[in-house]
Amino acid sequence: KMRRVAYATRSGAWHGCDSTLCAQSQRCCSCAHSSAAIAQSQLKTMRAVQRWSLALLLKTAAAGLASELWRENSATAQQSPWDPFVLGLGAGTLKKETFATYVAQDAAFLKSFADAYKRAERKCGEEEAPPLQARCRGDLRELRDAVEEELKLHSGYAKKWGADLGKDFKPLKATIDYTSFLEKISRDPTASAAEVVAAMVPCMTLYAILGKRLEKAGIEDDNPYREWVETYSSDEFWEAKEQAEGLLDVLTPHGCERCGDLYAEAMRLEHSFFAAQDVAPDWIRLTSSFRARLEASLSGASLRAGAEME
Repeated sequence: KMRRVAYATRSGAWHGCDSTLCAQSQRCCSCAHSSAAIAQSQLKTMRAVQRWSLALLLKTAAAGLASELWRENSATAQQSPWDPFVLGLGAGTLKKETFATYVAQDAAFLKSFADAYKRAERKCGEEEAPPLQARCRGDLRELRDAVEEELKLHSGYAKKWGADLGKDFKPLKATIDYTSFLEKISRDPTASAAEVVAAMVPCMTLYAILGKRLEKAGIEDDNPYREWVETYSSDEFWEAKEQAEGLLDVLTPHGCERCGDLYAEAMRLEHSFFAAQDVAPDWIRLTSSFRARLEASLSGASLRAGAEME
């Protein structure tokens, strides 16, 4: 569900009210904050990002391909907590229409995700030892079942928020790009089960960590998107994330030549998916309080090795 360096913004508003930047970002800049205040806020955020990056580098979990690829893509992954859409979820300030659009887009993505799991099951080939074949098929089946349950949750969201999941649904380019990527790799007759899983693990890992991060920052009781945060910060979703990562590790005891590129592309597509969602022009003002809490939550425990995976 990211090819920029350590920190990049989607809105020209971060840079003050320069008209050229506004035109490039296709957003209206808000002059509610002075340029000095915005610069100070940006500096605090960048320092929090740097602390998280340090935690990633200090991670001491048992070496496996999943943790290795997560570390390699940390500069990309750490963009998402600061995306205007994600901040809006944490702050509870997203427009109803924005969340409804996201729900519809994510439902389309999850259908493709479930299909990719199903195709990956058929790739648990005979060249592997029978116990590994059984582990591969069993884990993929359980992960697919979890996605089916997630889709039911989205159906409830759709009714609550008025999301269009019917014939009038129009996927965004970011949605098409991501689902096309999953379909291409899962339908590729030369792709292994490990390669398909490598293309899917970033979604699981990123959402689980985002859920924990937002929860740690503190979600207000009256936040209309509290249920979303609770879903992805739950122990159940964390366990599903670990199951997907563990499967990638056992399927790649000797490495995987293509897995790195597939993982990196999936992580980039995750960020693009968030960035494609519409947000209010004054999102900086609307999310300032939550952003401060998120920065504060990253200043302590996140310095401990492995804390980004808690």
